[in-house]
Amino acid sequence: MPHSTAENDLTVLVFNTGSSSLTFKLYRHSEVLLRGKCHRVGVHGTQVQFVEIFRGEERLRQEVALSDHLAAARYVLEHMGRTGLPVDAVGHRFADGGGYFSRGVVVTPETRPVLERCAPLAPLHNTAALGMIDLVHKRYPAARQYVVFDSTFHSGLPDVARFYALPYETALSYRKHGFHGLSYADVVEKASWYLGEQHFRAVALHLGTGGSSACAIVDGNSVDTSMGYSPLQGLVMNTRCGDLDPGIVVELVRNGATADDLTRILHRESGLYGLSGRLSSDIRDLAEVKGGNPEAKRAFDLYVYRVKQYIGSYAAVMNGLDVLIFTDDVGLRVPEVRAAVCGNLDALGIRLDLERNAAADPTRIEPLHLEGSPVRILAVPNDEERAIYAEGLLLLA
Repeated sequence: MPHSTAENDLTVLVFNTGSSSLTFKLYRHSEVLLRGKCHRVGVHGTQVQFVEIFRGEERLRQEVALSDHLAAARYVLEHMGRTGLPVDAVGHRFADGGGYFSRGVVVTPETRPVLERCAPLAPLHNTAALGMIDLVHKRYPAARQYVVFDSTFHSGLPDVARFYALPYETALSYRKHGFHGLSYADVVEKASWYLGEQHFRAVALHLGTGGSSACAIVDGNSVDTSMGYSPLQGLVMNTRCGDLDPGIVVELVRNGATADDLTRILHRESGLYGLSGRLSSDIRDLAEVKGGNPEAKRAFDLYVYRVKQYIGSYAAVMNGLDVLIFTDDVGLRVPEVRAAVCGNLDALGIRLDLERNAAADPTRIEPLHLEGSPVRILAVPNDEERAIYAEGLLLLA
């Protein structure tokens, strides 16, 4: 147990807002008192929405209507109230500080309006986090709240990766931020420990049930990442489009689309959900039915194709590849996606052991490559909540 300080004595609730999930953990003295996850928040699909909560040996699983993150947070806070556990502080994951903040920040009357200015950058995440801050304040008015930014890991991106080819003055204002940094920082540290190495070239794949991204990492540092100025760029996601020809946006505007229309279309109606004909926004649903459903197969195949594109391009810019890392819910728990991503990548030295892949335990680091494979393939569980908690102790000191 760490040395006792006023900050370590706090009971801290951490909310980690994903695109279609809400993970939460209650910490005291760096120990987890209670943890859980709201699954399929706002998801359009074929499976039920539900909440899992763990406290010691106790496990609660309940099907709950989770229309949005506020509904999910409301359920969690009501459950917290019934436990009688104290909540002294609450930490939130915020996608990006929009250039206003270089590190996490305590929520105050002065910082709150500035955080609101960051909402349009990542409307699925930041808007939800702001609403949850208000919800927490009503339930626990004495609790101190803070936000930790998900883009800090990418702050050292080289200019060649960060800039867009726009007029220079405009390019200075609209540069790549990158996201999922809390996850990448965590898994690359764990991979280094597991491999016993600090110097290697890796592609890490954060494949979530909502947002997904890829990151090129050299010696523990981010050198490129698929998400850009906003979380729209890059891989195909649950309801987000990923890479898109900007000419399509121009044409939509010419045809009368407003900024709000574009936000709705590109953030909430595209990706797997749109491409599957609104069958489901969850890759797991599509994997189950793609054998007999051409729309599901099309969406699944494009999802995999885009991941392969980024693996190949990052291997090129790093002049090779030593490690391929899978993480987050889909990356850890859907072996069919891992197998599809790694298929026919022998030219890059990626050779998946199908038996290892099928039997992998999602709760621990698992090697997935064939013996003798030039590229080591690892499934590495991530723990973004602990990073949010740890930074919070520093912010609240």
